[in-house]
Amino acid sequence: MSSPLTTGAQVARGGPCLDSGVQPHQNGGRRLRRLALASVLAGSLVLTVAATTSAYWPVGSRSSWVTQWFSRAHPAIDIAANYGTRVFPARSGTVVFAGWRSNCGGYQVWVSNGNGYYTGYYHLARVYSRRGDAVWAQHSTIGLVGRSGCASGPHTHVELWHGYPWRSGSYRINPWSWIDYGYYFPSRYQ
Repeated sequence: MSSPLTTGAQVARGGPCLDSGVQPHQNGGRRLRRLALASVLAGSLVLTVAATTSAYWPVGSRSSWVTQWFSRAHPAIDIAANYGTRVFPARSGTVVFAGWRSNCGGYQVWVSNGNGYYTGYYHLARVYSRRGDAVWAQHSTIGLVGRSGCASGPHTHVELWHGYPWRSGSYRINPWSWIDYGYYFPSRYQ
C-alpha cells in the first residue's frame, strides 16, 4: 500500500503521482507543463505587482528639496524647485481633476492611483493634463512647479489621500513612502 505522502525520490523512480493518479512517465509531461505554467504565472504576478507599486519623486529635478515635511498641521510634503520644473505623478493612474481650485492650492492635479488612493499636486504654474487622462509615473508631465494659490515661492505641495480628495471620510497620509525613489530623487535623501 502506498503512502498518501509521496517523496520526490518516489516520483523520480516512477512512484505514485498524487495529482492525477497516473505514473509520471505515462501522463506525457502534463505535470511538468502544469509546473512550468504555474511558474510563469507566478513570475508575471510578481512583475505586475512590482510595476503597479512603483512610486517616484514627482519633481523633475535632482536639485529639488523638501521645504516642509508632513505633520499634523501640514498634512503634505512641499518640494521646492525652480519655477517651471516638470511635475510627474508619483504613481501611474488616471487624472480625476486638473485645473484651478479656490482652496489655496491654485492650479492642481489629482490622480487616482487605484485601491482608493489619490495623489494631489498643488501650486502648479501650468497644468498639462486633463480629467480622464492616463498618466505614468516618472514619464507623464502633469504640470509645472509654480506658486499659484497661497504659495509664497515656487514649489509643489504633494498630498496622498485615502479616499477621494476633500470628501467626507477621506483622509491624508504621509506621502514620503510614495515619493522616496526614482531617477530625479535627490541624493541628499538617499
